[in-house]
Amino acid sequence: MPMHSPSTLRALACASACFLLLAGAAPSATPMAGAAAAQTGSSPTNILFIILDDVGGDQLSITNPSNPALARTPTIEALASQGVNFTNCWAMPECSPSRVSFFTGRYPARTGVGSPLTQTTLAQSQCSPFEVTAPRLLAQAGYASALFGKFHLAQNEENPYGIGAPASVGFTHFNGTLLGGPPFIDETVAGQITDPGAVASCGYPVLGNAPAICACAFEDGTCEEGIDAVECLTAGGVPLTAADGSPITTCDDDAIARIDWSTTSGNYAWPRTVNEGGAAFQEIPVRVYADTDQAELATAFILEHRAAGTPWMCSLSFTGDHDPWQQPPAELLPPGTQWPQDLPYACDVEPGIDSAGLQQRLLSDWTIESMDRQIRRVLLSTGLASIGPKGLTINAPDTLIVLIGDNGSFLTTVKAPFNPVRAKATAYQTGIVVPLVISGGPVVAPGRAVDAMVNVVDLFELWGEAAGLDVRESMPGTRQLDSFPMMPYLRNPVQEPLRQFNYSEYREPYQAEPCYPCLIASPGGATCTDTILTTQQLCESQGGVWYGPGGVVTGAPQDTCCELFQALDEPAGFAVVYGTQQAITDGRYKLIANTLESCSVSIPGTAAYEFYDLTQCPFANVLFGRGIDNPGANLLTSGTPLSPEQSAAFDSLSAALDALNADMAPCLGDVNLNGAVGGADLAAMLSFWGGPSVADLNNDALTDGADLAILIGAWGPCGPD
Repeated sequence: MPMHSPSTLRALACASACFLLLAGAAPSATPMAGAAAAQTGSSPTNILFIILDDVGGDQLSITNPSNPALARTPTIEALASQGVNFTNCWAMPECSPSRVSFFTGRYPARTGVGSPLTQTTLAQSQCSPFEVTAPRLLAQAGYASALFGKFHLAQNEENPYGIGAPASVGFTHFNGTLLGGPPFIDETVAGQITDPGAVASCGYPVLGNAPAICACAFEDGTCEEGIDAVECLTAGGVPLTAADGSPITTCDDDAIARIDWSTTSGNYAWPRTVNEGGAAFQEIPVRVYADTDQAELATAFILEHRAAGTPWMCSLSFTGDHDPWQQPPAELLPPGTQWPQDLPYACDVEPGIDSAGLQQRLLSDWTIESMDRQIRRVLLSTGLASIGPKGLTINAPDTLIVLIGDNGSFLTTVKAPFNPVRAKATAYQTGIVVPLVISGGPVVAPGRAVDAMVNVVDLFELWGEAAGLDVRESMPGTRQLDSFPMMPYLRNPVQEPLRQFNYSEYREPYQAEPCYPCLIASPGGATCTDTILTTQQLCESQGGVWYGPGGVVTGAPQDTCCELFQALDEPAGFAVVYGTQQAITDGRYKLIANTLESCSVSIPGTAAYEFYDLTQCPFANVLFGRGIDNPGANLLTSGTPLSPEQSAAFDSLSAALDALNADMAPCLGDVNLNGAVGGADLAAMLSFWGGPSVADLNNDALTDGADLAILIGAWGPCGPD
């Protein structure tokens, strides 16, 4: 049997993450008062847009400066020290709503994407093919646009475009994954572990507190002995593993024959989708560490278009730091990184190991550190940065480098003083405060912080500003935008705030199948959701208990968290994730509006409204003057009447929220988003006939006569007569 030398093995690891560019294809209102007009007429500026998945404001020193125990991110810190650090940026509470906002400039209530996409999310809760997305906007200025990595604006399930979903919304050059995160870790190591109760929660065998030394098999039939299991995965191989999960150290034909090469597993074996030149195809699995692949594809795209002299936008959307977590390749970690001797080695829940949260926190830190190194590689490889006497120096006068987190961090990874119980999937500060750094391009007086309110929708305005476009003039006449200019903050060090209010929201999606309760352990009790973790596998992958069909049953399966609360005899410490949550702030006071399904009993701690003075919330002194909206800081439950100032702020925010909701009211039947229901919508509906689509007006996963009747009944202009 052919053998690989260690040097050849390292070369394979590099070659497997090749620089070949694979990419893909498919078919205005004014902002709130106070916004400045976009500046136009300047030379187009290239855009490198870096998205960090599930990296909330708690994770980085630039947004959580008081916590010394964070991941080491010298590249991100260099971008901030040589650019502008936005310390008051709000995202949406979940990834899909934020990502659609990045690329459309519109709030979730307008786009219909109010929650993370899953395999049961209907097309009308995915990004519409009629949206004007960033690549469509920038094409007007001659830009080439590409997105590498996680997409998650739309998906192939319940979508008429299938795996061509990225191209259907304008991303004709796409190479990455349609999943919401890495695929579930294969705990059988490609089908090799068969003994009951034996699992490899990291997707490879472990001995003590380190990856095991194994024989490493490759799909071409070759094998190498004496290889660290993670190094084997990094090189595109599979570590040989016995049925009981123990490592096999010698190359053995019978052992290799047991490998199922079709399996996916986390970031080391994942499904690639490509949209390129009008075609869409998949490669399953890709045996390259996902973040490495994404960074190298982005590098190749940037080099190609810098050489050609054409303006470009490259979106590098890392899948790292989203569960499930695995150890990154050793070359991406700081030298000497080792697993703590007092922490059992695991990546998820394993028999006999009940500390999975500690492992996830450690692996999350390592993943953030590895992404920081990937970003450095991209910057250096493309000439956007260089290494000098003072370290990394940004050299990008013609390129905006924008780095952002898409939402708050996940429960187990949240860092103090942020609140892990009110994190991702909630509109509390921990769930929506995210890092945003902009460097290069037209930045004036780099090394400063901007504390004015900005929102993820504002990035859409920035894309147009970078291209020299008047964004509103470039949109269809009736298309409503929520974005505000950002370029003034980059060019003017004393720019006054442009936003009067900031806003975030989470909304229930339309699903092809009902979602049942999932109960996740949390400090002091358990938290229930019946809107986010939509399948038993998703629920249990988060350490949750599934109360739908096939799971734990108390009497009959429960349909809602309310029913579960009653079935469990109203346990103490029972909390819920609201079906819909909206947050609005004037920069100091914050109003949260909650919606929960109708319930015959009152679940303790739930309320229609919450109201906070962020300047008086815990830890405001170390978080740029805005603290954490923990339950005890809710002014409506403090037992003290609101002061006249607080009452005025409450009324002002309530009125602003009511006005925004009225403005965002959907127009049923307006399939093509042109502000009226008419012949173009009818034509669109007929083109989708018989399957799921954005024209499925009654949300039954079919576009048919029932939807046609609704459309005809709504014929005419949108809005009040």
